[in-house]
Amino acid sequence: MDKSWFVLRTKPRSENKVYGQILKKEIEVFYPVIPTIRIWSDRKKKVLMPMFPGYLFVYGDEEQRYSAISNTVGAMGYLMYLKRPAKITQTEIDNIKLSLKEPERVRIDKFTIQKGDFVEITSGPFTGLKGFVIELRGTYKIVVNIIELNTSINIELLQSEMKLIKHIEQL
Repeated sequence: MDKSWFVLRTKPRSENKVYGQILKKEIEVFYPVIPTIRIWSDRKKKVLMPMFPGYLFVYGDEEQRYSAISNTVGAMGYLMYLKRPAKITQTEIDNIKLSLKEPERVRIDKFTIQKGDFVEITSGPFTGLKGFVIELRGTYKIVVNIIELNTSINIELLQSEMKLIKHIEQL
């Protein structure tokens, strides 16, 4: 059976624990971390922080994907796309690994889309189309109203499939 990379969601601050449990099951798992300076009232310390808080990448076939989450304390479920577990390409994993070669240059920006924002679709069959966010559905699904050819089309997208063009201030 074909193997793929899957995105596993974890409970907050449980990435390390979940990573260790999956490794013990002898399933390939990728947990990208970057060194970060944390400042407390009495000291500064360099600590490893998850590049993608709340997420790990599991590589395997369907049986390994299921095994990775079964009886794994802190594992929440797989990121879904079109009612199937989302798959990440090897190229995307390689790009993440490449960025970790110079971790001091990596900065994670919180990219938050809000209702009313003007966005451009950056991946998938609708790449290049622009529209307004008309509805937010949970954490991952965003409905964008696309105005092309004098027709309004609603497309459900992941936040990672679009880029913010203009943030519309809410009053």
